[in-house]
Amino acid sequence: MVKAELWAGTAVQEAFKTLWEELPCSARLVAGGGSGLDTVVAFSDLVSEAADGGDASTAGFLSALDAGEHGPGWAARAAGGADAVQVLTAHGAAGLEFDTVIVSGTVEGNFPSLTRPEPMFDLSVLEGVTSRSERLRERLEDERRLFRMVLGRARSRVVVTAADDHPDELSRRSRFADEAGVAWAPVPGVGIDEPVSTREAAALWRRQLADPGQEAWRRLAALEGLHALGVDPARWWFQRDWTETGRPLHETLRLSFSRLSNLQNCELQHVLGDELGLGRMAGYHAWVGKLMHGIIEDCESDPPRLGKTKAELLAAVADRWREREFPSKAVSVAFRRLVEERMLPNWWRSHGEGTSLAVEKFFSFEFEGATIVGVIDRIGAMAGGGTRITDFKTGSADNAPKAEESLQLGIYYLAVQECEDLAEFRPVRAVELAYVKGGWRHPDETVLKAWTVTQGKAEAYQTAVRSVLAELIAEKERLIAEEIYRPNPAADCHWCDFKTLCPLFPQGQDLFPVAEAAS
Repeated sequence: MVKAELWAGTAVQEAFKTLWEELPCSARLVAGGGSGLDTVVAFSDLVSEAADGGDASTAGFLSALDAGEHGPGWAARAAGGADAVQVLTAHGAAGLEFDTVIVSGTVEGNFPSLTRPEPMFDLSVLEGVTSRSERLRERLEDERRLFRMVLGRARSRVVVTAADDHPDELSRRSRFADEAGVAWAPVPGVGIDEPVSTREAAALWRRQLADPGQEAWRRLAALEGLHALGVDPARWWFQRDWTETGRPLHETLRLSFSRLSNLQNCELQHVLGDELGLGRMAGYHAWVGKLMHGIIEDCESDPPRLGKTKAELLAAVADRWREREFPSKAVSVAFRRLVEERMLPNWWRSHGEGTSLAVEKFFSFEFEGATIVGVIDRIGAMAGGGTRITDFKTGSADNAPKAEESLQLGIYYLAVQECEDLAEFRPVRAVELAYVKGGWRHPDETVLKAWTVTQGKAEAYQTAVRSVLAELIAEKERLIAEEIYRPNPAADCHWCDFKTLCPLFPQGQDLFPVAEAAS
């Protein structure tokens, strides 16, 4: 199969030759002879004919096979033989006649199907504008005529079939079948010992193996069959109960601003994203933010790893830019222009000319039985003494909080007060959020959400931050103890990844609500 895969994009004849020579079933077919070998020979002839045609690739052959140009009974039809089963598309049956016609997939959405792609060049649009409803009606009539044509290909009888996607959910039968007066009847049941696929065989043998009432030989045969299929029992569902370690979810609490902010917004979002890690991977917006923080850190480190001239900054962007992070080249170009023409110049004008005392400064301190960790983007000196804490943002400043109300800046301020290795940066006289993307009114200026921590306000500010932090830690401890996480109806859900798991949204509600037992 590996060798044949090398030919998948090229010659179909070479792919078939490799499969025939390498597969072990080929020797058995030759030894057995009979109709099995005749079928392979007929298929080989079709492959040869396809190789001599216009598109000799494997992909082209499979496309033609799917369109009904090849397949079971094709060779017999070409030779004029009637005693053969032919698999055709509805259009492929035009002009032919059969003793029995079996129409499969007669359910709404398949036959009729109203979702065919529009042609790239449609001359009918030159005659006038056609509304969508008119196009759908015309397409429905086309499908109805096609269905009637297929039914008319049969000399003796027509069998119409429809399969259900799930045993408990009936598919909607085709309206064309009802118009033709088709009487639906269930397919006769297949014996339980006659699986028709590997998945069905695995399910059957699992039931037999787990049934103590079965004969010993049957259970041993089921075990051997499962082993032959390579089934992994560790992946079977409904074999294990809930995992219970007897210990709480966390032995110790280690929290950061991002975790606390999600908890403050919604406890269900917090557990699904921060505890279970079910959120989406960070997108290209986050990657651009990481790139900007990396360049700023290299410029303001001691000693600097990157110069602050325009040429050096643009060279750094060119060297570090990765187009594969973006969904398209157009998006990549737009964001690169945003970084080069707005974000970096805005940062340079607002902070680049100054000297920082620390960049990307890690901190860790104990508070109310939890360890609070994080990284401060920048700590700079103020002209009148003291320091300024800055957190750089690459997103929009439209809904930015006030600096004195930002939990993130409050945690950073508290970290400088609590950590002895940050004592050199005391006292903190100001905190700010710096949006280097700029604003819609002034895109060429960094939007600063700053607040001065005066001596009269410092104690109240610190007390307020401690109070909010203590409440969140207490809430986290309660959730760990109860292990019940509820959604917050007042949360900001715009960017939430878990709407399909949240009962506050239609897509997250139960499909089949379980009725509560009567008391």
